[in-house]
Amino acid sequence: MAIGAQNWEKAKTMYLAGMAWEAIGSKLGLRATTLSQRASVEGITRIKREMDVIAKQTQSLESLSTLVRQKLASDAVSTLERIDNYSLDDIKDEATREQILGSISKRSALVFGWSESGESPAISINLLSSMPDKSFPEISVS
Repeated sequence: MAIGAQNWEKAKTMYLAGMAWEAIGSKLGLRATTLSQRASVEGITRIKREMDVIAKQTQSLESLSTLVRQKLASDAVSTLERIDNYSLDDIKDEATREQILGSISKRSALVFGWSESGESPAISINLLSSMPDKSFPEISVS
């Protein structure tokens, strides 16, 4: 039985969308073996196999990404819990305080997908609070 061009296009679309040849054949009133043979000759089954491999790899990458984010989030939480037990004001070395805050910032950026390149530059409040107050001369605007 010959398959019309329109039916063949429908059948290919359904197959590539995940339907089995038997279901497609029954829906279109065609023989599944005829559809399967034509798909094999035209390379449609090879394309479907390749699509399936890519879909599995994508799912694998997504699950790996989820696992990594969970681990990073857990790491950030445990760091915050450790830091919660002491006060940053008690750490006199400014470099150590900045390193701790930077570590938390980087971990949070990784967990939440924040981009450091897209962030505007920030000045550490701890650094500003440790600087002595200075009087600046007034600038007159003409």
